[in-house]
Amino acid sequence: MKIARIEANGRNLLARIEGDQAFVLDGSILSPGDDTGESMSLSDLRFLVPTDPSKIVAIGINYMDHAGDRVAPTEPQPFLKTPSSLIAHGEAIILPPDSTNVHMEAELVAVMNSTCSKVSPDDALNYVVGYTAGNDVSGRDWQQADLQWWRAKSSDTFTAVGPWLDTEIDPWTTRIEGRISGKTQQESNTSLLINSIADCISRISHYMTLEAGDLVFTGTPGTTGMIVDGDTCEVEVGEKKNVVLLSNPVIQG
Repeated sequence: MKIARIEANGRNLLARIEGDQAFVLDGSILSPGDDTGESMSLSDLRFLVPTDPSKIVAIGINYMDHAGDRVAPTEPQPFLKTPSSLIAHGEAIILPPDSTNVHMEAELVAVMNSTCSKVSPDDALNYVVGYTAGNDVSGRDWQQADLQWWRAKSSDTFTAVGPWLDTEIDPWTTRIEGRISGKTQQESNTSLLINSIADCISRISHYMTLEAGDLVFTGTPGTTGMIVDGDTCEVEVGEKKNVVLLSNPVIQG
């Protein structure tokens, strides 16, 4: 099932997405109910960020082809992104005027469905309600210049997520593609992860309790690309019927 939070006619709603239609549901994104009987075209609504996370945890260097000349980690390497940096599908990524090298990073994002603490890799995926597409926008010049990644990873609009979560995506073997203005920049599959999504969630949970609605960015593949004013970033994850496509325009701040 494809489930989204949407805004239509001044109302915030929950919807099941099927083709070009949204079918309004009772319940919440983490516990959707039944159809209410109301439906609308996707062209008549605006997608919201799928959840209101208390935290966003991302994994660094989790594909061999992204490691390059760096030594690949033997265990997951988490870092934090702030919820204030979140934007939804269709909203603009705003390039800070004093950053000169901003890149997009295409990723599969796990959405947590309940409190998750000190779980084993075998149990970790039971705490995931579904998966969505994410763009871990990154100021490369700031990553190199600053001691911490506070602005490089969490500047306003630097975390794009959505437009919906898919409950049937297979986290073990899912296609990921990142495009900049229609040109494929990144393309891979989660089967090539250095550390599996289950291992990542397990490791995070042993030190930091994950809560319902929290987001886990699972790593970006290959060589990322610089984005500039006028570009459009697209992140596509999933296979066949279970595809999530996130799109965001880029604007110079």
